[in-house]
Amino acid sequence: MKKLAAALLLVPATIIIVGCSRPPEQQFLTQYFRAAKARDNTTVGRMAAVEIDPRTQGSIEDFSITSISEETRTPLTFTALIEAEAKAKETEQAFLKTKIEYQNANIKAIEEVLKIEQTNSTAKLTPAQEKIKAEWKTWREGISAHAKATASATAAIKSGTGLAEASLTQPGQPALDPKTFTGETIKKDVVVAATMKTPDGATAQKTLTVTIERVAGNGREGRPIITKIAGL
Repeated sequence: MKKLAAALLLVPATIIIVGCSRPPEQQFLTQYFRAAKARDNTTVGRMAAVEIDPRTQGSIEDFSITSISEETRTPLTFTALIEAEAKAKETEQAFLKTKIEYQNANIKAIEEVLKIEQTNSTAKLTPAQEKIKAEWKTWREGISAHAKATASATAAIKSGTGLAEASLTQPGQPALDPKTFTGETIKKDVVVAATMKTPDGATAQKTLTVTIERVAGNGREGRPIITKIAGL
């Protein structure tokens, strides 16, 4: 017994070697691979952010887990993303305010230039009209740039909260509120030896590293989500 205990201490802490027992990851991956093979997009979408398309990539026919890494935990909050979006919106609104002030002060000249552009794009403009045209172009470009900045900040929130939304969204549970959420991302890598059937019917042996993540926080434990499969 002492020798066994001493031997166990020599196993690296970062990797769990899978023995005879079936870890919970076995059932989880079996369900995922079966759903992917059957093109059960509803199940695949609930379990993973990635897919294995049997029509273009092939399907996993059999597999065994060879190792499971220890979990890593990373603090997770969306405060920076929320603040960035708020700042972008504030800056956009301030710009629109000054744009409207300029427009109201120069509305007659702007309308004259726009009318000329619509009816005769080659007509010669007066120096004053050229000035208005250039200024109005700058304002319009500014509107577009600020709108894109705000849209980008909003998209960053959607992208940044994607894993948390997928992991924590469960029947009977409240929706994720990024403004109040504080928690962590819990991640592990599962290495599997897989037999893969290619779309043309051939078989190949693959070593895949499946990254599984979940989110916990605000008193809730999220479900696992496959976020990456390396080695396909």
